[in-house]
Amino acid sequence: MAHQGMRGAVCALALLMPTLVQAQETQVAQAGDVLDEIIVTATKAGETTMQRTPLAISAFSADKLDSSLVLNVKDLVAVTPNLSVAQVTASAVIYMRGIGSSNVFGGSDPSVTTQIDGVYIARAFGQFQDFVDIQRVEVLRGPQGTLYGRNAVGGTINIISKKPSDKATGKLQLTVGDYERRQAQFYVSGPLVEEKLQASLSGTYIRHDDYIDNIVATGQPGTNNANRGGLRGQVRFLPADNVEMITRFDYSRSDERFDSYSHLLVPFRPGGANPTPLASGIVGDYSKVALDSPQTNDTKLWGVAQEVNIDLTDALAVKSLTAFRKSRYNLFVDSDGTELLAQTSNQNEWSRQFSQELNLTGNFDRFNGVLGLFYFHDKTSTLLQSTNYASPVLPPANAFYIRTEPDSFTTSFAAFAQGTYKLTDDLGFTAGLRFTQDTKRIEQNFDRVSLATGSSTPGFPFVYELKRKFDAVTPKFGLDYQVTSDIMLYASATRGFKSGGTSIFANNATDLSFAPETIWAYEGGIKSDLLDRRLRFNTSLFHYDYKDLQVQSLIAPGVVAIRNAANARVRGVEFELTARPVSGLELGGNLSFLDTKYRAFPTSSVPNQLVNFVATDPRFNAASRTFDATGNRLNAAPKSSLSTYGQYNFDVGPGTAFIRGEYFRQSKVYYDASNADIFSQKAYDLINASVGWNSDEGGWGVQVVGKNLADEQYLITVAANGLVPAGLAGAPRTFVLQVSKSW
Repeated sequence: MAHQGMRGAVCALALLMPTLVQAQETQVAQAGDVLDEIIVTATKAGETTMQRTPLAISAFSADKLDSSLVLNVKDLVAVTPNLSVAQVTASAVIYMRGIGSSNVFGGSDPSVTTQIDGVYIARAFGQFQDFVDIQRVEVLRGPQGTLYGRNAVGGTINIISKKPSDKATGKLQLTVGDYERRQAQFYVSGPLVEEKLQASLSGTYIRHDDYIDNIVATGQPGTNNANRGGLRGQVRFLPADNVEMITRFDYSRSDERFDSYSHLLVPFRPGGANPTPLASGIVGDYSKVALDSPQTNDTKLWGVAQEVNIDLTDALAVKSLTAFRKSRYNLFVDSDGTELLAQTSNQNEWSRQFSQELNLTGNFDRFNGVLGLFYFHDKTSTLLQSTNYASPVLPPANAFYIRTEPDSFTTSFAAFAQGTYKLTDDLGFTAGLRFTQDTKRIEQNFDRVSLATGSSTPGFPFVYELKRKFDAVTPKFGLDYQVTSDIMLYASATRGFKSGGTSIFANNATDLSFAPETIWAYEGGIKSDLLDRRLRFNTSLFHYDYKDLQVQSLIAPGVVAIRNAANARVRGVEFELTARPVSGLELGGNLSFLDTKYRAFPTSSVPNQLVNFVATDPRFNAASRTFDATGNRLNAAPKSSLSTYGQYNFDVGPGTAFIRGEYFRQSKVYYDASNADIFSQKAYDLINASVGWNSDEGGWGVQVVGKNLADEQYLITVAANGLVPAGLAGAPRTFVLQVSKSW
């Protein structure tokens, strides 16, 4: 079906192209507003319009994010093609076009990167920061191996903040809703010394009660509440006409009860036929958990950055970006997901990173490009203890805990160049190259201790130090052709690289490190503004050759191995459409088809909790406890996804009212290479709606937003971390009322 859908999409595109060109040439005049031009900085060579940037990119302004109540990266899923965001303990797990990784701990890197004003966010738990003072968010789909490097094999998310201005501006927004939701956001900006020194300050705080009830005891805390906030400040100094200096700082803190793999997918039967009565009794109901211990997570993140921009000439400019970030989290998780005291985990991570990037950009009549140098250093210290208590699951003599306290170090150097030369007025050729050298080092200290004796079990502790280097050359080649002033075709070939790493869970020298993974991506697309710029239609087709995937496997309770174990193929097509057919009405959405396959994965590890569900499959090898996943779909890679919206604006009194509706559908996805049904989420639908009013004068606005109106219960990921397969639930139905004042 995926092949048929893709072939149909390609055929439809080929048939549609002449019609689109003809429609553009005839310039059919219709009533309605024209679509806004979207400015992006994705190429690092200055500002370009999104429709003339030969990349698969989705961009969202602050107003667009606000109208859909998109608070952070997690909420981008419903508005971005082929994007999936899950969570492992405190950390984001982002997949784009089926490319991603659940390796979120020290020594490992995310496969989809996040940049905040150009600063790379190294640790996955730092990717969940709430959006504050946002100018726009750019989502670049596909490998970004040349300009961004730093492991962006799946894509990258650029968060760009508003610059302080010489005009005094500000906004205050207050939100209330169900689950006792309270939220406040503010932004102020203005001159300190006119035309020389400007500053801005923004902040956010959000709290709400538990989305998920805990049925273990009356008054026992549930999970998935909110209690977090942050501040962000900027100072912009213009010492000369050709010099701009921006100093930025941010600080955020949270203390929350997080949802984890606490929703059992099958009843748990400890040593017999009778299941645990509470947790097993709510299987299939994702609005409840049965946990004997509250799950808590306390995070703190802060950073400073200095950006310097110097225009050397009208065509040449230099940019320096220096940044330091420090972050940590402390969490406790009830790993077994039941009312039993069977398994718990304590996790603590402290990270500090420094980065320096230098760019020289040139914009000439027929050429624009960037030449850059990048340096990065990170130290991450981890303390993780997983305890397996004496319980109906484990005899007292076998009870134990594991404790790992490694220090992981990363040092990276890169040099890169990319430019586009106009062969003719309409035909451009792009070439780029990046050289990366990463050094990974780990100082491991892994111990396994018997609770019965209080002593280390034979062979432990495991203390070891390892250092490895990984090099890569990642080129890019591309062509873009401006068919008319409003229709562009583009094609590219790009190599992506994700560095090898070290594993904090390793208890032997063999599993202490793993090699890089690489990807060759081939992509072509169309970008078009039609009907006097009242219809925007973009599409992209892509094919990936994905090699040496870094696969994480749960070998035993608390023992995880990360190995290079598979090659894969990914291909797909994405359609994006925005239209303003009549004045005040905007319709839009995206449709994606994704076909993924492990080309060779004969020894996929099977965790204990999954064995019973694949034991009768002839591809399962009981002796080695492995599964031949060759030909199966990749994790978090739905065959299709659809996102649509409609918004109608109309005059009401001294202002403009709007009604907005949104619909999102995702097909079935798997979360294990075996493609076992127990490790999957069936297709689900989400419906959101909002209604509001904005004054023409005075800057007042009000809106009511409802999300997941059908109260759909679904999982955003599944794992085998506890006693039986379990999942992490999506948010329930929520309503909020927002009131804002701008000046």
